[in-house]
Amino acid sequence: MTEKDSDTLRTAFDAIWRYIADQKDKIHGKSIEVPEFVPSPARDTDTPTESRYGTDFAVLRHVESAFDLARQFKTAEIAELLASALPLIRWSQNPNYTEAKCSRSLLDGYAYAAMGGPDGPIECAAPRGGIMLMGPHVTYPDHFHSPREVYLVLTPGAQWRLDEGEWFDVEPGDLLFHDAWQMHATRTADQPMLAFAGWIEPGERLSIDWGKGSTAIAN
Repeated sequence: MTEKDSDTLRTAFDAIWRYIADQKDKIHGKSIEVPEFVPSPARDTDTPTESRYGTDFAVLRHVESAFDLARQFKTAEIAELLASALPLIRWSQNPNYTEAKCSRSLLDGYAYAAMGGPDGPIECAAPRGGIMLMGPHVTYPDHFHSPREVYLVLTPGAQWRLDEGEWFDVEPGDLLFHDAWQMHATRTADQPMLAFAGWIEPGERLSIDWGKGSTAIAN
């Protein structure tokens, strides 16, 4: 990556986090401060990567339509910032998500591209953040993790639930805050979902827990 590309990516990443800090959480009206930048510690070469990279994830056929949809709403400026980052980042999945643990629908229906994080081109422990893409009719099951998390939703038609409660609709511009260890899930209907997803504190992607054991994710 050239120095110019690196500057472009960092500018977009910082601008998205500043935008988030100006919003309020959909459920509780909570404001999120721009997280402190924490450099990545030196990595042991034997440490497994947190990302399974690929260019052939089935969900990637929805990238263009998801961005076209996102450009129609009030968060179009964020969609454009993410679009500017696309040539500089790589799509991935959590390597712990395997056919032995996950439904085929989930594996075919989601991908994440980090802008910042231990495996991102902006190398840092925090804040993490990048593009979350889900295809139509996909459920990302109930799960939780230690770092607090935010999602900035950029497309219509998805639903969320917290603490295994009732599903509720989300709209472009909605900010969803997940506290440490808070159970949360996402599902889509007839359209793909595009969002910016970020972790506020350092944490390991491989440590995401499904709560009810690996069989829960397969349902």
